[in-house]
Amino acid sequence: MVKGSSARRLKLATARSTAMTQTTQRLQLVAGHLALDFANTLDNRYDRERLEDLLPTYERFLAFTQQAGIITRGQQRTLLEGTKEREARQALCKAIELREALYLLFSSVATGSQPNRSALRTLNRFLEHGRIANTVEWRNAVFVGGRRDLTERPDGPLWPIIVAAVDLLTSPGRRHIRECSEGTCRWLFLDRSKNHSRLWCDMRVCGNRSKARRFYARQQDCA
Repeated sequence: MVKGSSARRLKLATARSTAMTQTTQRLQLVAGHLALDFANTLDNRYDRERLEDLLPTYERFLAFTQQAGIITRGQQRTLLEGTKEREARQALCKAIELREALYLLFSSVATGSQPNRSALRTLNRFLEHGRIANTVEWRNAVFVGGRRDLTERPDGPLWPIIVAAVDLLTSPGRRHIRECSEGTCRWLFLDRSKNHSRLWCDMRVCGNRSKARRFYARQQDCA
């Protein structure tokens, strides 16, 4: 008979295994860059009535990192089954803190404004304390760069996001960071269009919505 802490661990592992099968809803990763997609996981940021956090749980955070290609399904399962509930809450809090800091920094680039100093300090703190060491290995008669297993820490999957964010912020490509023109959306994206004139995060969603609104306004003017 399983008692005490063993029973709680078994219950938690079962719950997380079940949660893994329930997190099949795929997010819209339309930003064209890992760090921007991560910053976009607070939906309808400027519409209080429709505001939705797409990372409400640690399980959903891991589902995002798996969909984004940071971890494999096997690594996702390892983290779900091996992370204690308190550790999961702490890792999720870190993820949300990083997300909000990155949104402020990328938004300042998109709008040409001064960066939020508190957000910059937060990013630097994550750079200092969140590092996952790189490794060099000898494989098939060549040196291969790698990284220690991201599942060694509950917040391990954050590190590739941090690296991607820093790479973008310090690269010439940051000039092409844009905010969606749909007022209640304001998702971030990397504008890779030929003449860098893309207006919306996703033409099929915000683009069509904006066009429909303008069409309706013209109809009303003509009535």
